[in-house]
Amino acid sequence: MNKSCPVIPSQLTSSTIKSSEFQIDLFHLRERDLLKRFAEEVSEHQSQGNSKESAFILSYQLAEDLGRAFSERAILKTFMEAESALPAGSLKDVLGLLRSLYALISVDEDAAFLRYGYLSTENASAVRKEVPKLCAELRPHALALVNSFGIPDAFLSPIAYNWIESNSWSTAQN
Repeated sequence: MNKSCPVIPSQLTSSTIKSSEFQIDLFHLRERDLLKRFAEEVSEHQSQGNSKESAFILSYQLAEDLGRAFSERAILKTFMEAESALPAGSLKDVLGLLRSLYALISVDEDAAFLRYGYLSTENASAVRKEVPKLCAELRPHALALVNSFGIPDAFLSPIAYNWIESNSWSTAQN
């Protein structure tokens, strides 16, 4: 929070969007700005004669946005720490794809990125377009990822249990 404020590029490329540096900068920017806005709003309510408790209640929307920003940034940081602890290889690559997918879905689903101007509509659209690309890159690893959770086969639906059969042309026609 005490470092200089991150600057988000005005034009985003696919490689920038998937970079951990961009993702953490964007999450830090949101968190810092929301904290500043929340503190200012609480102070404004207090200056109008409201108690501290009442000022917090009146600022619940910013508090909710700030809580989400904090949680998502903490999760992203944990992803990044786990990823950096791994040696180069396929596991690190898959974790990087999962990190990017998590970050981009979080950005896409949180209106705060547009509401407060952290991303332009064009950049938000560019982020959204990367999600299906990441899903396609992760698709070959889907069964291994599901297996890593140790979920018994009986609990998996047919599409997760037997992906090839469930997605075959003959099955799709039935």
